[in-house]
Amino acid sequence: MRYLILVFLISITFANGLNAQESNFSSISTTFSGSDAWRDWSISTSNGSGSLRTTFSGDDGWKKWNAYLPKASVTIETVFSGDDAWQYWRFYYDNINGTIRTVFSGTDAWKSWDVTDGKTTLRVSTVFSGDESWNDWNVSGPNGTIRINTRFSGSGSWKDWNINDNMPDVNQVLKFAAIFPCIYSGAVRFRR
Repeated sequence: MRYLILVFLISITFANGLNAQESNFSSISTTFSGSDAWRDWSISTSNGSGSLRTTFSGDDGWKKWNAYLPKASVTIETVFSGDDAWQYWRFYYDNINGTIRTVFSGTDAWKSWDVTDGKTTLRVSTVFSGDESWNDWNVSGPNGTIRINTRFSGSGSWKDWNINDNMPDVNQVLKFAAIFPCIYSGAVRFRR
């Protein structure tokens, strides 16, 4: 009986340790200024810093990204090519593979996304409607919410984002995959 209790206590301690290693996101900002600032980002989390960078250069640079998070490296890339490629992405990390897809089609498709790893689905949506709706987002799921909004207003506001992460029991890779379309949508609106 003592053995079972000991195994139970060790299991709980180990599970709590795994949860403690998950990161809560607090901000993401461009690393540089200028017209190519959208290619390189700095990420702040409760467990340290990370980065997000395009893999390719040139006009196709937006199609594949590498994110380096505390204790995780993630690749995000479009599934298809062409003008609508931005509507459907895949992300990869170790044994986690998932998708980032627009919920609807049409000109406002960028305002609502489903992000899933096959087990958990997060809904990413703009908080408001209108031309400036890209600067305030909500991520909802079965275990909390994340609020993402621009830190400043004006033409350069897409470069600095606050993240209020209230989703403690969700894998950091899945949470980052949900943050990605918010940041991407803001940067793309600037580039147009």
